Amino acid sequence: MRDYIFPPLLLPFFLIFIIFPFLLLIFFFATSQVFQIVFGLEKHQAMTVFFLILIGSLINIPLYEREGKTVLREVNFFGIIYYIRERKKVTVAVNLGGCVFPSLLAIKLLLEVPLIPWITAFVISSFVIYTYARPVRGVGIAVPMIIPPLFSAIVGYLILSLLGYPMTTLPKFTYSLGVLSALFGADILHLKDIEKIGGGVVSIGGAGTFDGIFLTGVFAVVFSILLI
Repeated sequence: MRDYIFPPLLLPFFLIFIIFPFLLLIFFFATSQVFQIVFGLEKHQAMTVFFLILIGSLINIPLYEREGKTVLREVNFFGIIYYIRERKKVTVAVNLGGCVFPSLLAIKLLLEVPLIPWITAFVISSFVIYTYARPVRGVGIAVPMIIPPLFSAIVGYLILSLLGYPMTTLPKFTYSLGVLSALFGADILHLKDIEKIGGGVVSIGGAGTFDGIFLTGVFAVVFSILLI
């Protein structure tokens, strides 16, 4: 019998170089398909939009600065301990790819969906997302990833069904609903809690293409297609 010894880093390297690129490729094609369905784009146009969002995820646009949380810092100077209170500043910014681009696309869709049902669904979804969102120190505003897109798809489906609107509008309806309710319910309504996060830069959509705002729109469309 021969004993095989596997290096301890073999599994992480396998995940990084084999599994992750494969999942990223699936996500890329799924997102391109969503853009084709929702916006009626050709395949190359959908890929262009995706790459613009990807590049835009590297750009944060500062909006304003405010006082953050007061922290107590301990300094040891030749055996004498000093306690220094300092107020850290928080810079609020928006991410071009993770917030601005998806939000503009979502606003454009408002011209193509029934507005009164959309407003009703927006109020409900924003309230639910606001309830689940929490400021996390050093992270930002966190919300369970599955909740915004799932609630957007379900609420959109129920409202359109009850009011007798055709389900063909559901993907457009849920994309705009998911993106804007995530932006409003999780981020805008929680700006009052921003000092709880600490100091530094807090970017809305700051995790780029993998931020909740962008992913909420994509997965809300996927869930809506499953409901139709």
